[in-house]
Amino acid sequence: MRKLARLLLLGLALCLLAAPANARISLEALRRDGYGMVELHRPQPNVLTVAATINGHKARLIVDTGWTGQGITVGGEYAKVLRSPVQAVKQFGQSAGGHAMVGFRKGVADTVSMGNIQMRQVPLFFGTLGGLQHSHSRQNVNADGYLGSGFLQTCSAVIDLHNLRLYLRPPGTGRRAMIGPALRAQGLAEVPFTIIETNCLVPVEVNGAPGVMFVDTGASLAGVDERFISQIKAKALPSRVRSIDAAGVERSSKLAQLRSFRIAGVNVRAPDLRTSRFGFYDRTRGKVIGLLGMDILGRNGTIIDFGQKRLYFYPL
Repeated sequence: MRKLARLLLLGLALCLLAAPANARISLEALRRDGYGMVELHRPQPNVLTVAATINGHKARLIVDTGWTGQGITVGGEYAKVLRSPVQAVKQFGQSAGGHAMVGFRKGVADTVSMGNIQMRQVPLFFGTLGGLQHSHSRQNVNADGYLGSGFLQTCSAVIDLHNLRLYLRPPGTGRRAMIGPALRAQGLAEVPFTIIETNCLVPVEVNGAPGVMFVDTGASLAGVDERFISQIKAKALPSRVRSIDAAGVERSSKLAQLRSFRIAGVNVRAPDLRTSRFGFYDRTRGKVIGLLGMDILGRNGTIIDFGQKRLYFYPL
């Protein structure tokens, strides 16, 4: 299993803003297609969590489309709630900063409940989550683990940032939902994203320079690799914001001034971007340039449809 982990940024985060709309967006019709609903919580601006129960034990999980893998990932203490045998995971992957994630094990949870949904036989990964053990994370988020892109894809998830709701359709239930026509009729743009080994990727243009970004609801602030700055003809300005990757390694970041930002050719509202050095920039030979974080996804009223692999948002 490959895992390109999330980026948790410290400091002042931009608020999750609702973009203006002529009519209220509602996805409640998804319930007719067999979807259940889970409320999204915001312990911090631009951080999304859900309440879950794993084998009878409560957990708070960050909804993180930048966290890959097929199941739910939690801290090592959750190993005691499993009744089935566990096995070591040889290659769990690397953090966004390029640090190896080691010492993880895998088991199966008999039951997982979220909102009005109950699932059985859910893969559960557990180990040391350095990013969540950092003092800033414990104080402000206090999460136990991650609900990542592999799980969301398996459940044909729809993340509704308009109403702070997560819709899930457990495997083998309900039917495929088509939300595109209704959302386009209300003025939202529709763009596809690609899933490669549970990584969600979308083409972007930063100051006119093309690249690819991870769709990452686990990143409070969007960021690009510092080696991409020369291509967007921007200056890297000093910043007091620091980042913590999933391995718990803290890094400095700078600020790159933004003139324009496009997702799959569509102009969107975006703040200046944070810059840092990402391990995936090397592994993809500069093709994946950064993380499309919540300050952009939320500001543009994004809806993420894993069933159809589509993003919907208000164009600029």
